[in-house]
Amino acid sequence: MMTTGITSSFGAAAPELPQYKSVDELYAALAKLPFDQRQAAILAGALKEGKIVTYEANTEESIGPVFKGFEKKYPGMEVEFFRTVAEEIVVKAMTEVQAGRWIWDTVSIGSAYGPLMKAKALANHQRLFPDNKIPKQFEGDYWFGTELQPLIIAYNTNLLKASAAPKSYMELIEPQWKGKVSIDTGPENLLVAMLKKWGTAKTENWLDKLVNDNRSLLRKGHTTQTKLLIAGEFPVAAEVYAYKVAQMVNEDNAPIKMVVPADLCEGEIPPLGISSHAPHPYAALLWMQYLMSPEGQEIFSRSGPIPIHPDVKPVFPELQQFLDNVDRLVVIGAGDEEHFAEAGKLIKKYIQPRIRKK
Repeated sequence: MMTTGITSSFGAAAPELPQYKSVDELYAALAKLPFDQRQAAILAGALKEGKIVTYEANTEESIGPVFKGFEKKYPGMEVEFFRTVAEEIVVKAMTEVQAGRWIWDTVSIGSAYGPLMKAKALANHQRLFPDNKIPKQFEGDYWFGTELQPLIIAYNTNLLKASAAPKSYMELIEPQWKGKVSIDTGPENLLVAMLKKWGTAKTENWLDKLVNDNRSLLRKGHTTQTKLLIAGEFPVAAEVYAYKVAQMVNEDNAPIKMVVPADLCEGEIPPLGISSHAPHPYAALLWMQYLMSPEGQEIFSRSGPIPIHPDVKPVFPELQQFLDNVDRLVVIGAGDEEHFAEAGKLIKKYIQPRIRKK
């Protein structure tokens, strides 16, 4: 009995698995098989391997239930994971690659797409997704996305009326907002979006005016900023995650409101990749398919993140606007390493001196 999608009859005879010398060769061979035959081979191979090793940047609150859903759906499969911030994941993954220690099967790429590609550490997954519904913005030959993370402006409704709230990023550098706006100590994503849309000169001028002329309040961590905004420490946050604002409003009735900036709205697609030397290449594909399937997406979205599968709606309806207008967002993700490097220089020039003076 052949499988449909990524389900299985465990009593079925195991299909013949392709012979391969590399992960890329295996995935190319699987891509040539008819869909049902391919899915049966992926499942049989994954069950034979028994586990997936993933380096993950998502919080355990978000990704933990997905791990449990995967293991429940596929008895005998185990998810072994290392979770920390994206920067530390990249360092760990690259250190192991350079030492020839191929431990991980999948990884949160962060801003290291270029170095990982240069090291030939990522496999071409051949778009072996669970179906053909995934929008093209969320896939590349060597990476895939599972969520959309827009950054927005937010304000405290106890401190500001809607009519007085800033409507754009350029408005934040006007004199009336001096000392009233927080920004992360490492706002790479926002700056990358600005660099892509505005160019270097305008972005640098904006950051200089916000940080130095307007004495923005430097706070580390987007979620921390959102909590401080709710507490009334400042009236406006320059770049916090839309899903976290929606979550705190809907679940805790927090006195904050999001503003989709009129001049620029960033939408990050955090990329993930499969190792070109994955110890468990079939399990890596099965995990990728589960993450991008309606079932996996629905579980993932329960904690707030915006799902990318069109059959799954965000748990908070106000987030649907970002999916409906994804073509209008300044999307950042895999391949933006040059812009991230430039953003790092701007942070070093304008933000770090302020931090050192504290």
